[in-house]
Amino acid sequence: MNQETIVSTRTDREIRKTIITPGDYNIVPYEDSRCRISLSDIVCKNDTGPCDIETECVILSSTFDGNVVIGDMDNFIDKDFELILQQMCCGETCLAKIVYRNNQNELVKEISCGIHLKDVTEEQLISDWSWNRLYEASIHHKEKGVQLVKEKRIFDAFRRFSKSFKMLVAIEPIDPEVIADEQVKEMTELRVKLYNNLAHCQLQFNEYEAALKLCSLALKNDPENIKSLYRRCIAYAGLHMYEEAWADIQHVLQIDPHDKAAKLKANELRPLIKKVNEDYSNVIKKMFIS
Repeated sequence: MNQETIVSTRTDREIRKTIITPGDYNIVPYEDSRCRISLSDIVCKNDTGPCDIETECVILSSTFDGNVVIGDMDNFIDKDFELILQQMCCGETCLAKIVYRNNQNELVKEISCGIHLKDVTEEQLISDWSWNRLYEASIHHKEKGVQLVKEKRIFDAFRRFSKSFKMLVAIEPIDPEVIADEQVKEMTELRVKLYNNLAHCQLQFNEYEAALKLCSLALKNDPENIKSLYRRCIAYAGLHMYEEAWADIQHVLQIDPHDKAAKLKANELRPLIKKVNEDYSNVIKKMFIS
């Protein structure tokens, strides 16, 4: 049996593997490679003994079909398995161990199992993809992200939206002789949606400056976009920039006077903007008092 090696390590998690049977060193999975694997002797435990595996985990679930597309997983355990697979060779069998710890360095979970990488279908490098494939991949990751938001898995959704954006940017520079104007318009609309979705994720973690920048980028492409204006309003308010927040929410109400969320936000901001104006008036008055 070969010596145990470290696949990846950080303060809260360490991944190790030991090669049992070597594989073909000429075939190694990378981003978007399709892998067929089998698992054996799965053990999940903590200090008290056997423990449950996260329900969102696909690879260790009872319904797992043995197929993995590298880079297309969302659960943190699945993504750690992807890291292991990317350091395996086709045909290899290894013993893998993932150890998770909390901030006090206490054991949270330890997962161990045998992995047999049966087959790897090599894919083109992303840099060699056609614009059509990049665009389809961008839509795929965006839709996955939307579903994750519905499941309230915001961190995983942010990662999907980021990947979608990466695929979209990879199409640039756009060749007008290859990509028609209508398709360019669709790409711009997708870009705006991604900016908005990324901003939504940032707002869930009170990252107001990041959300503000994303919304402003969206508005450069679509100045009348209600979601961008509304979310930038929230970001401004979170940064106590109430006048800017008020301007954005009023812009929303000019576009759609019946927008319920905008009306509620305007009512919430009204006393704050009133105080800002009163404070400003008092400062001006003091300037002219002898």
